[in-house]
Amino acid sequence: MINPLIAVRDVHFGSTVIVAGIVFFDLFVASPTLRAMGSLLETTAVAFRVHTALALWISLALSIVSGFAWLCLLAGRIVGKPIGDVIADGTVWIVLSRTQFGFAWQLRFVFGILLAGCLLARRTKRHVTPIWQEALAALLAGAYLGSLAFAGHGEEGLGFERNLHLAADFLHLNAAGLWLGGLIPLALFLVYLRRFHEETWRTAASDAAYRFSNLGIIAVATLLVSGTINVWFLIGGMQALVGTSYGRLLLLKITLFAAMVCLAGINREYLLPRLSGDIGTNPASRVVQWLLRNSLVEIVLGIGIILIVGMLGIMAPATDMHVHLH
Repeated sequence: MINPLIAVRDVHFGSTVIVAGIVFFDLFVASPTLRAMGSLLETTAVAFRVHTALALWISLALSIVSGFAWLCLLAGRIVGKPIGDVIADGTVWIVLSRTQFGFAWQLRFVFGILLAGCLLARRTKRHVTPIWQEALAALLAGAYLGSLAFAGHGEEGLGFERNLHLAADFLHLNAAGLWLGGLIPLALFLVYLRRFHEETWRTAASDAAYRFSNLGIIAVATLLVSGTINVWFLIGGMQALVGTSYGRLLLLKITLFAAMVCLAGINREYLLPRLSGDIGTNPASRVVQWLLRNSLVEIVLGIGIILIVGMLGIMAPATDMHVHLH
């Protein structure tokens, strides 16, 4: 039977990553590409904006609702009562107002409301938002996603180690949003460019793909550094990595991440030069189709990673398990 807390955590992590990914993609990829193309991609821009806006609002709503469900389930777990009882008797409010987890959730709720307000207040011209509004939305989305660090194992330490672990978690989450969360809007952008075949669609596809690939390099480097710090805090050594259930799940997560990196490498070294016309004579439409297929595989691998994150969050770290074994 599926653990409700794991399921809610998965939905919350996934939807929050998508929210940040769409906002980041808009700032760093879509808007610069659309600005460069001017009014030559009108149909593509309209379709892309409509569908990413829909995905963004659905994901933000899912994130807020699942965040509240997470709070209620945690309160019920603490006192050993059903979720209906902890809402009725005020236990949820006690957890929200008197615990560190509750304080983190209050902070995240504020970031979520501010982000929603920022998105509602945006003004677009030719389907492009002013840069300062995009940057503000990205900062709020990054804070909303990164503050999930306060709901993880990093919050359990003390002093410098706690701050280092929290900082690593914050960067890890935002790097995941930048790369994994950006895969969905990237796929949508490529789909509409390929479907409408407007005059400069190949140039736009190449520009967007290269911009996202460059972001991917930054994200992977950040994930590697922050992930290494997290492994040091949560695992401690190779014996715990292979000798505990927590370590083996983390090893599976690392394997899925490595597979994503390999696909991203294939995209950058093999497909992107062909799309830009530097190598080969493959039609651009076929190259974009390959990019889309690889992106969909990366999304599936990313979903697997999020499912694992949901499980790891309610398990004791391998360092704790390793100590108990001895």
